Amino acid sequence: MNAESNPLSKYFRKPSIYVQIPTGGRFNPEIDKTILDEIPILPMTAIDEISMQNPDELLNGEALMNLISSCVPSIPNPRNLCNIDADLLYLAIKYATYGKTITHLHTCTECKEQAEYNIDINNVLDKFPEIDEVKPVEYEDLKIYVIPPRVESLTRLALIEVEQQRILQAIQETADAEVTEMELAKQFAISFRKVSKQNVDLLISAIDRIETPDKVVTDENDIIEFMNNVPATVVTEVNNRVTEVNKKPEDLTTFEFACESCEHKDTIKFEMNPVNFS
Repeated sequence: MNAESNPLSKYFRKPSIYVQIPTGGRFNPEIDKTILDEIPILPMTAIDEISMQNPDELLNGEALMNLISSCVPSIPNPRNLCNIDADLLYLAIKYATYGKTITHLHTCTECKEQAEYNIDINNVLDKFPEIDEVKPVEYEDLKIYVIPPRVESLTRLALIEVEQQRILQAIQETADAEVTEMELAKQFAISFRKVSKQNVDLLISAIDRIETPDKVVTDENDIIEFMNNVPATVVTEVNNRVTEVNKKPEDLTTFEFACESCEHKDTIKFEMNPVNFS
């Protein structure tokens, strides 16, 4: 039975808030342009809430992708979203599900008194920057254009961090087993090179195009070969530009709480990531 023939369909969840994403969909041509000014956000279902509590689904990104597909059905391919757009959508989904207020438990650094403080999601949403095309990195007569990292890249980065932790643990266990230093160094080098390559691959995925005096290069294989054969300083500059465009404004995640007991003011950083939904 579909929603149209279900007599209860009028009671199904409805959009609770409409938002604009920071990039305005500039890097996502697949998004219908008619909805970019007002993207409807639905509240989470019970299944969405349960999925957000599954560590494995959170780690591989499935829970987050499914959450956007469920609550923002107008986005056709959540994995292709820029990270900063996804961050805003996650926050908007929280608003649509639980209301406009986030409650944060904070311990005063002066008197150690604990108290709950309210953060208005509307104020945070208003602080997201508008992202236009990023200034290109120039190398000789080339212009390298980058875009904010995509959700897929963020997920892969999280998996890389887990891999790095696994490498360190394995090396520690090997060291305890009294393996020779030469074998230990070889094992570390192989693992480290693997992780390093993944990091470079993530950086390459953030390159939108490279403009030469004669043509515009968008072929992924051409860009990969280029990045593997240019000086390290060029790769570093591209990495810095990607980091710069992905950086959130300080006041987006920085809050000041005044203790009700001693009136001492604490400034804290509070990452409103989707894992902290409950």
